[in-house]
Amino acid sequence: MAALVLAECVSAFEAGMIFIALPRFGEIFDAPASTTGWAVTAYMLVAATTALVGGRLGDMYGRKKVLVIAMLISTLGSVIGIFGDSMGAVIIGRGVQGAAGAILPLCYGLAREALPSGKVSLAVGYISGAALLAGSGGYFIAGVLLDVADWHMIFVFAAVLAVVGSVVAWLVLPGTHTRTELPRFDYLGAALLTPGLIALLYGITQGPTRGWTSFGVVGLIIGGLAILAVWTVWELHQQEPLVNLRVLATKQMSLNLIAVSVLALGPVGAVQIVTPMVIQAPTSLPVGLGMSATVAGLIGGIGAIVGFAASPVAGMVAGRWGGRTAFFIGAALFAVANLMILVGHKSLLVMIGVFVVAAVATAFAYTGYPKIVIESVPEDVTSVTTGVLATARQAFSAVSVAIVSVMLSMWTVPGTTMPTLTSFNLAVGWFVLCSLVVAAICLFIGRPKPEAVTVADTVGDEDGADMSTAPA
Repeated sequence: MAALVLAECVSAFEAGMIFIALPRFGEIFDAPASTTGWAVTAYMLVAATTALVGGRLGDMYGRKKVLVIAMLISTLGSVIGIFGDSMGAVIIGRGVQGAAGAILPLCYGLAREALPSGKVSLAVGYISGAALLAGSGGYFIAGVLLDVADWHMIFVFAAVLAVVGSVVAWLVLPGTHTRTELPRFDYLGAALLTPGLIALLYGITQGPTRGWTSFGVVGLIIGGLAILAVWTVWELHQQEPLVNLRVLATKQMSLNLIAVSVLALGPVGAVQIVTPMVIQAPTSLPVGLGMSATVAGLIGGIGAIVGFAASPVAGMVAGRWGGRTAFFIGAALFAVANLMILVGHKSLLVMIGVFVVAAVATAFAYTGYPKIVIESVPEDVTSVTTGVLATARQAFSAVSVAIVSVMLSMWTVPGTTMPTLTSFNLAVGWFVLCSLVVAAICLFIGRPKPEAVTVADTVGDEDGADMSTAPA
């Protein structure tokens, strides 16, 4: 369990480490925000693809081996960043680091495969908590390294962490099983999925800056959707597809996928826009407490620590009452946290409470939705199926950033780009609405039936049969 937590820390740290360094990159390389932002975009685009492809490779050839390979590839990305002395090298390094996107789905699959059934929910909780803690830790540690050393040290820290995670995983995790007769890897499916996802996500991320009606943005989005439509048809006609889309067609999984997507459209997707604004904007504006970046990082760290402490509780709840219960609690707490923002954004104490409640909400939600996967699909497709949800979360988070950016810019304070209270309340109200919708969806997912889970596990372990052979 500790090895899986450490592995996920690699992924979460690399995802969060770069944000605080973007202004410094702009100064050092004399690059505009549109260029430095590629350090985020490159990682996101690659991570969204590797979550799916890496998950499938792990399900086929052994999750432990693929997990170690993913961490070593991300180490190579860090090395490129260390020795690169240009913005282009940083962007390339970040793209290679995106291989870490496969880590979280592989960890969920390893937890189900290698641990006794009674400990799987607890492990999922700890892994989800590690994602929260290391993500916030990445922001804080990167800030400290920027202040006391040099930006290269951020990549050095990431490389050391990935190497340590690889060694620990190789030495501690048990050897994972592979099928006696391996299925054929769907190379054409992977070849279609990768450009389709990249075109769609890149088009969405460029919409706010280049304009949603620009030829390039429209072309990317329509082209990406067209490629993904062809990919869907191809996958449905394959006996050994990259992603078994029919598994996603069950009631539990389809509702789970919708709930994750709506949550990403709301508070999960655009939280990095609103909360820093509340903490750091000047008090002279309608929204802002005028705190420093260090204070903002400390508040985020407090929330992350509490969220990690709550992760085993979330795991126990998911284990006893099912993933949908943990997911419901997470969604309800997200609604509470954003209602607190609406009524108390002028109080530092209230905002600290917001970070704490939101962190606990994240722990419960991020434990709930993978537990629903474990309850609903055969063991041999666990990683690729959780990879689908991770990719959906990435895609709809990008859409959320675009939506919330438009909301915040509808009414601005004269002479500034900062939102008025009306725009701010509109965006936070959107978060509340999405949270309540997710909570409502969770009520319809249904409780897991122990006998159905046992059959699914047996089917996945023995012959990899379709879930249609398991009782409803």
